[in-house]
Amino acid sequence: MFNLFLAVSPEIFIINATFILLIHGVVFSTSKKYDYPPLVSNVGWLGLLSVLITLLLLAAGAPLLTIAHLFWNNLFRRDNFTYFCQILLLLSTAGTISMCFDSSEQERFDAFEFIVLIPLPTRSMLFMISAYDSIAMYLAIEPQSLCFYVIAASKRKSEFSTEAGSKYLILGAFSSGILLFG
Repeated sequence: MFNLFLAVSPEIFIINATFILLIHGVVFSTSKKYDYPPLVSNVGWLGLLSVLITLLLLAAGAPLLTIAHLFWNNLFRRDNFTYFCQILLLLSTAGTISMCFDSSEQERFDAFEFIVLIPLPTRSMLFMISAYDSIAMYLAIEPQSLCFYVIAASKRKSEFSTEAGSKYLILGAFSSGILLFG
């Protein structure tokens, strides 16, 4: 039972950390007491910290990977290759969040939600890497694509961004329906 929890602890941690980041951002950005502070830098550093802690949790579960482990009714599999791919994914996510600091300053983009939308698809990608069944793969791809729809339409005042987000949503729904129903 403990091995099962240790096998999915990075995914569980990054889900909880992302929700805490979102609650933190909403509470402080709407706070009249703190004079509505811009939270991109604060939430960015906390997001980077949560990704690095997830990387440490993944490294803590590495000794279990001497053989391949199947868990949750053979929906997910952990072996050395999935471990390597998940470490590579978390390192690239940390790099992406660190690059967002400069771009948000240059673009004067003060929406902290953009930083929160980076760990959410990362969580889905972590599940997708360890998926062993096509249903698990589909269920991991869908939340990831929903986050990407929002990222595509993140500039609220740009017509191109709104158009891109709506086209991406329509094409994603169409391709998802084809994938499900054949």
